[in-house]
Amino acid sequence: MKSENDNLIIDGIKTLLDVSPLYGNIVMNLVREVNPQAANPLALKWQGHHWYLLVNPNLLTARFTSHNQVAAALAHEALHVIWQHPTRYAKEREHNQMVDIGTDLAVNQYLPRDLGELPGAISFQTINELYHINLPHNQDSSTYISLLSEVDQKNSRAKKRALPKHTEWQSASNSIEEAESALKNVIKKANDDTKYAGRGNVSGAVLQQISEVVVPKRNWKSILRSGISQAPNKKKDSRARFNRRQAYRLDLPGEISRYDTEIAVFIDNSASISNSQASEFLANAMQITKQFDINVHFFSFDTKVHQIKNIKTWQRHAGGGTTFQSIFDALPALKFFPLQTLVVIFTDGDGEKELIQTKFKHVYWLLPEGQTLSIPSPFGKVITL
Repeated sequence: MKSENDNLIIDGIKTLLDVSPLYGNIVMNLVREVNPQAANPLALKWQGHHWYLLVNPNLLTARFTSHNQVAAALAHEALHVIWQHPTRYAKEREHNQMVDIGTDLAVNQYLPRDLGELPGAISFQTINELYHINLPHNQDSSTYISLLSEVDQKNSRAKKRALPKHTEWQSASNSIEEAESALKNVIKKANDDTKYAGRGNVSGAVLQQISEVVVPKRNWKSILRSGISQAPNKKKDSRARFNRRQAYRLDLPGEISRYDTEIAVFIDNSASISNSQASEFLANAMQITKQFDINVHFFSFDTKVHQIKNIKTWQRHAGGGTTFQSIFDALPALKFFPLQTLVVIFTDGDGEKELIQTKFKHVYWLLPEGQTLSIPSPFGKVITL
């Protein structure tokens, strides 16, 4: 006969598989170990060439009272897997508490809303109460850890509250490469399991992170080159080519493609962009002129679009906020046409959270590693620099 603890765990897994099959299948691809001595209700541990979901049934039933809450706690662990936190921070020694808080804050904002609140979860409100700061949403854990590490903890109330600890992640520190590979395997298997059945209600930022693992890496310039080759083009006669319809007629010209495609490059110049990021954007943007023999036009943007007359001599002056819609409002005004224009946007992804209205669909969003795009349902291709 199953105990009440077993029923709560099993019902929690079933609920998660119903609400969010992607998260549920990540949990299903972990080896489960029940340990009443474990320090946390749930934890991720590397042992014997496998990733384990460590379960303390006593703490689980003490903290969570419904299968929805258990499902939310399981989703929390699944999100740590998706962002590969156990291997990224396995060797972290400095600011351990900041790692625990920063990683939890990063994943808790993507928990399935249908499951309700996760008891004891670190939230932006929690951080405001403890450290008296307002942190930006939809950022990577590394950003939160960095910002929290700058806070003077002597005047905070953090030490008086029981905060999460992920000490089990250190179990992977002595075999980090194998552990990384195994963690990615868990993500790939879960993604394959839900590819046809559906992933459930999952944020675009989570899907982007999944694609970072399951989609083979390609240099952004090769992706852009592929986009150019697929753009509409016209044909023109050429004596350098055989006529494909009548190859034996040497007097007839062949045809070669003539591309009318133009590239419009937009560099994020808002206040959230650091000088080092701006320099990286500029260096990558200048490579486009060297690698592609088509018309390339450069612009900077914040809440407005500004033309860059000479990319080689452009001097950056930090602007204000970021509005992606300003780009797509400016394109038709600048006489660009949707079918013939490839839009390349260098940005940290931090802009408005509303849907973008535009007919321009050949769009390439180039973001620094670890950053996500703020707009819902991103169109085009989101690429990591």
